[in-house]
Amino acid sequence: MPVKRKSLLLALSFVLMLSAIAACAKPHIQQELPLSGENRSADSRPKVIMLLVDSLQSAAIDRLMQANKLPAIGFLIKNGVYKRDVISSFPTMSVTIDSSMLTGTYPDEHNIPGLLWFHPSERRIVNYGDGQRAVWQQGPVNLLTDTLMNLNQVHLSKRVRTLHEELHQAGFTSASINGLIYRGNVPHQLVFPNELLRLVMGSSRVNVMGPNLLGFGALSKVSPAPLPTGPAHAYGFHDEYTLQSLLQLIKEGTLPDVTFAYFPDLDGKLHKKGPADVSGVLEVDERLQRLLNAFGDWERALRDHVFILLGDSGVTATVAKKKTAVIDLDELMQARGYRNTPLGRTAAPDDDVAIAVNGRMCYVYSLSQRAPLAALVSLFASDPRIDLVAWKEQGWIYVRRGGSERWLRYREGQAYRDEFGKLWDVEGDWSVLGLAVHGKERRIGSPEYPDAFSRLKGSLDSHQGEFLVATAMPGTELHVNRSPNHPGGGNHGSLHREDSLAPMIVTGKGRLPSLPERQVEIKSFVLSLIQIQRKW
Repeated sequence: MPVKRKSLLLALSFVLMLSAIAACAKPHIQQELPLSGENRSADSRPKVIMLLVDSLQSAAIDRLMQANKLPAIGFLIKNGVYKRDVISSFPTMSVTIDSSMLTGTYPDEHNIPGLLWFHPSERRIVNYGDGQRAVWQQGPVNLLTDTLMNLNQVHLSKRVRTLHEELHQAGFTSASINGLIYRGNVPHQLVFPNELLRLVMGSSRVNVMGPNLLGFGALSKVSPAPLPTGPAHAYGFHDEYTLQSLLQLIKEGTLPDVTFAYFPDLDGKLHKKGPADVSGVLEVDERLQRLLNAFGDWERALRDHVFILLGDSGVTATVAKKKTAVIDLDELMQARGYRNTPLGRTAAPDDDVAIAVNGRMCYVYSLSQRAPLAALVSLFASDPRIDLVAWKEQGWIYVRRGGSERWLRYREGQAYRDEFGKLWDVEGDWSVLGLAVHGKERRIGSPEYPDAFSRLKGSLDSHQGEFLVATAMPGTELHVNRSPNHPGGGNHGSLHREDSLAPMIVTGKGRLPSLPERQVEIKSFVLSLIQIQRKW
């Protein structure tokens, strides 16, 4: 199961499936639609529909476009703007990416470090849903608490505002359909579909704050119409549920000003078959055709709406031979005699390290004097399969190349300006991050590691603790505590460009602002789009 957004949703559906086996399912109680009294469908300004397709790749789009096999995506590109390489957040994992998209900040501000991370005060590994193992190792109560409550309502920093909160504050309406980050200003209830979950969680409902309309699988629906949310349909955590929810909003005339809709299915195919597989993109286009058909005429859809189709991260092919592809951190810790904290329990006093793997990236925490950070840095940097090791020390961020003694360090300063206008002091070997000077303004940057300084800093300042960040070389991935791996398939998580670049297509009514260079700028892009279209 992929260590990403799709994995989180499948873990949730697996909990629901287990409980459905043991108890009769109860009918879903439909939320009262908060837009019923404020439907502004007659307003002349267009609606914005954001379609986030997990792991959508520009290489696959380009290949299929050349073969004339993407009528819907081709229509959007022909009539809009297509950017192939928008830079993701880091680590390139679902909850961090979504948090950056929806808050316009990196993890040092929104405080969601990854799909897995070690909570310093609670002394446990937070796991928002790393496949079915999260159910068995984390326990259903911990999984559901972290995913349904802590992620949006507790861990996501209150010092930042989400796109939904900003829109509501400005007098606009919004919806989220299967999005992981959905915090807003409107109260909702997530309703469990059976009695066993009520017994597990102590209540049949969970109170959350979200946008005007919140669709979250079988737990919350945006329409009273029947939707595919039963056990055979993964309780709604799949593409068809997202599409049917959108189709119902269009049919009922209740599309809000901005709708954020997530399509998870492509990600699983690419983890299994690798980034060369294009079958999932063909399915995405077929669903997009059905969406455009719902407006009666594709041209008419563009007259009244702005469509944003985007991926979230790249996917790096994993070599087929498991022994080569998988860097086994359990074996590495055992060889050094380090005791590693398992998932699902509080770190014991005699635990030496905690490791939170996020695909091709991991956080490694020093928990005892037997495993000081310096020793962990040396251990990870000695392995040539490790790409980068990064850590903080005396106000500097150090980065060391795996399998070598080469290093550099940097901090916010005055000496060099990066491609996005930030100033840094840099010392050491620039080749560690492939840094070079670009353009007439002589700005520093790295084609190999886009926006490297800000993205690394974002992860290292995302939470408290004494820890390092390690990433795997292309073609390899990390393993610990029975984490899922994909030899012969694909994965992501690292800082490398193969994991870090995703497409974005924007098409629709009126004048469009310039497309963002980075996903962290998408929130401000949508807000500026709304304002421009409002004046148009």
